[in-house]
Amino acid sequence: MPGRSGLFNRRNALYTRRMDASRFARGMETLVRATPHLGGRDPEAVLIMNPRAGGFSHRARYQSALRAVDAALAAAGSPRPGRLSWRVMATAEPRHASRMASELLDEAAMKHSAEWLVVLACGDGTSLEFLDTVSRAPAELRERFTVLRLPMGTGNDGSDGRELADSLSRLGPAGRVAEQAALRVIPAPGGPASRLAPDGEWRAFNIASVGLDAYVTDMTNRLKASLPGDSYRLWLDLASVLYDRIWPPRPMELVATGPGNAPAGSWTGEFLLAAMGVSGRRTYGSNKPILPGDENVCAIRQMPLLRKLALKGPIASGRHREFPEALLFSADTLEIRYADRLLVQMDGEAERLAPEDFPLRIERTAPLVRHLARADGRT
Repeated sequence: MPGRSGLFNRRNALYTRRMDASRFARGMETLVRATPHLGGRDPEAVLIMNPRAGGFSHRARYQSALRAVDAALAAAGSPRPGRLSWRVMATAEPRHASRMASELLDEAAMKHSAEWLVVLACGDGTSLEFLDTVSRAPAELRERFTVLRLPMGTGNDGSDGRELADSLSRLGPAGRVAEQAALRVIPAPGGPASRLAPDGEWRAFNIASVGLDAYVTDMTNRLKASLPGDSYRLWLDLASVLYDRIWPPRPMELVATGPGNAPAGSWTGEFLLAAMGVSGRRTYGSNKPILPGDENVCAIRQMPLLRKLALKGPIASGRHREFPEALLFSADTLEIRYADRLLVQMDGEAERLAPEDFPLRIERTAPLVRHLARADGRT
């Protein structure tokens, strides 16, 4: 008899093949046609879907998404006057969203007056691919793109709204066009990572981090196809025991700077992780509040196993301030100095670093990406 997880995966794979996303796409088209946030004389709207993302591939979640779309349709206003170009694109493989972004940028270069609204109905990884490509475009092209990231993946920590109803409300009066920063993750020139990273750097639009959580991210990504449910939580439990054996912590130095490159502090010692967000109050690992306050940097010092097991739950729930091992501060840049191999993750995508890749620099950019935010300023 096949195991429960094997049956689960086969049933969901069959459901994914049979799934008809046309009802979701039609609903999104109607909502976009009614949005007041499309500017320009010839607006262009694109829905990019990843049919393998959790919001589409799991029956219950997809049915819940359809109910949220129906509720948004019932509250939507009248379609905007004038012409609107609408199209639907589906990703088929890794890096496909990057190629789609390049194609849309090329098209935008030929349509000098058009404004673009791109609705990303996918997971954090696919959204990262698209935003990474757009963020590297010249400003005159990049600034004509506005995105709305729907929580249709597994983790959805980088989406515009944790719940789909919140995301869809931003197409109406509850939303506004805003700009957010990105993170540049820059390994030392000449190291192996600098040759792998596009133009010598990776980018993140939620959180970049090194250490234990990057290990959890890496193992979750490797095994999520065969482990249904919250596999991040499973690996967080296992990593508390396994991480030090596989990636023994070494002395690390953290050097932070603030506005105008003013010194913001430096810390040395052994650290389990160091994480930096584009802002404070950020989550990852499916809504784990690693940045629970306004500070955009968190570092957790190394601790004995029993202490680690005791603090794992409270820290995962955002109670960092209760414990002396946690450092919380704000910075515009964070330089990480280390002399051994280490894992780094950007919005849930992990990469390996060699000693030659340090110092690693994480740098917050000026506002770079246009998206639909809440009009009331809440995240």
